[in-house]
Amino acid sequence: MPVGLSDPDGSRGGAQINDLDVAMRRAVVNALDFLEHDLGMDRAIAYAYLSAAANFEVSQVVDRTVGVHGVIRKADFA
Repeated sequence: MPVGLSDPDGSRGGAQINDLDVAMRRAVVNALDFLEHDLGMDRAIAYAYLSAAANFEVSQVVDRTVGVHGVIRKADFA
């Protein structure tokens, strides 16, 4: 089950992203921030965790607007 993250610049009022590379970088940075600040994980360990256990997927590519989301298993932190 994924952990939900909110992005203050996301679909409810922020700027739209039209570059898939930027969207992917933003998704990774948001996930790193979540793991570090909310779960207390060291940032280097969080980066390794995301590389090994998280899934990032393109969620939207329409009319030059793109989106990427990451899925982090809750069971890994129970």
